[in-house]
Amino acid sequence: MQLSAGIQQFWIAIASYILLGLSFFLYLLAGNNWQLTNMLSLPDLMGFTLVVAIVIFPLLWYLSNLKCQILHSMPDDVQFQEIVPTNYSQLDIVSLAYYTTILESLGFIHLIDHDIKPGIGFARCFAHPEYYCFAEVGQAFTETGEVIAQNFALFSVLQQDWIVAEINRAINSHDGIAYIWRHPQHIRRYHPNIDIEELLQSHLQFRQQILADLGIHLSTDLSWTAFKAYEKQAIIFRKQAMRRKNLLMAMLEATLFELSPKSEWLGNYLKQAVKNPKNKFYQ
Repeated sequence: MQLSAGIQQFWIAIASYILLGLSFFLYLLAGNNWQLTNMLSLPDLMGFTLVVAIVIFPLLWYLSNLKCQILHSMPDDVQFQEIVPTNYSQLDIVSLAYYTTILESLGFIHLIDHDIKPGIGFARCFAHPEYYCFAEVGQAFTETGEVIAQNFALFSVLQQDWIVAEINRAINSHDGIAYIWRHPQHIRRYHPNIDIEELLQSHLQFRQQILADLGIHLSTDLSWTAFKAYEKQAIIFRKQAMRRKNLLMAMLEATLFELSPKSEWLGNYLKQAVKNPKNKFYQ
């Protein structure tokens, strides 16, 4: 997978600082007749330290400033605005109707239509009163109104803050950044080539296995209020996780993910399954 534009720009900036430092170092070395030992004398050592400081401080400033910008762009809260699909001229009505028909035939109930970052996206939320899981159909738009992404997600909320989510698409370049603030108790799987009914059955079987392995139960609150609470908790966690991260290491994680994408994120699931005394399979 090709690296996303944001990741590429980050490493280009880092490389420019490294090249600048190397250039200063070679300049200083040339001034000492290419004798590294001569640079260890006190006057030259002070000059060398100054050069290092001139290079390191801008790099640290760049990383600090970039992290502040990222944190500033991440919301502290989520405000869902109920909307009417006809207000979105760019909305792919055919695709929305297709997913809605299938989900309702499978027993899902339409909860609400809401916006995603006003003007940038649309989402339709469903809940299944028998299987106790949520489904969401989403579309993202450009500023000019073009549909740039259509997603279908299915997820269940378990006890102890565990969430199991299935996304009906392939991994893309934007998932590398999301991987940085992944939640250790949020399990996620991507399925690029699977129909909704098959995805639902796969989700229910996988969810049952997780419940048994962890010795926990399923949350049965399918209200819109509960859904908003889950989304709010996720947003708060993402920002807190980003604030705790070392940006350089975080971007390295995202880069490695984009170079070798993972279609399944299990978090701490296997570790916790081993600790369950009733789970003989992992003993």
